[in-house]
Amino acid sequence: MNMHKNMLNALLAGTVLLTSATFSLKACAQDMPYEPVFENVPITESINTAAKTEIAQPKASTMTPVEHIASTSTTATSTASTSVTSPESGSLQNALMQLDSAQVDLRNQLIQYKSEYTDLDNQYQSISKQRSDKAKLIKETEKKIKNLDSTKEKIRKNMN
Repeated sequence: MNMHKNMLNALLAGTVLLTSATFSLKACAQDMPYEPVFENVPITESINTAAKTEIAQPKASTMTPVEHIASTSTTATSTASTSVTSPESGSLQNALMQLDSAQVDLRNQLIQYKSEYTDLDNQYQSISKQRSDKAKLIKETEKKIKNLDSTKEKIRKNMN
């Protein structure tokens, strides 16, 4: 009885701790797409020339979405590791835009995969129904043949 009470108290304390941690994280982050560390840096609309050429000349489309995310995330981490100045905040914004773009591409790909899966699932259900219908026809035909065989045997016995 005492052990159950201790376990219940520990479970209750863990639940309270997790709940409070969740609420505090939500209160601090406020669903921001960036880390709160960059909140004190003013966001400027000017983007350095390297970022402009990246935007003007997108990378080749031969990269898979995973490679695209990997390349953009390494760019984001390398720019985040240096001290944040006005031009670098523009490159951070560019990195965030690239990550958003990669996420949109992945979501579109997911929608395409889901529609293809639904089509395949519908085909599978159709073929499965056709298969079960054919199996029933085969059983009925075999039963008819068996009945004809038994009828022929009965006729032969009556002839003798």
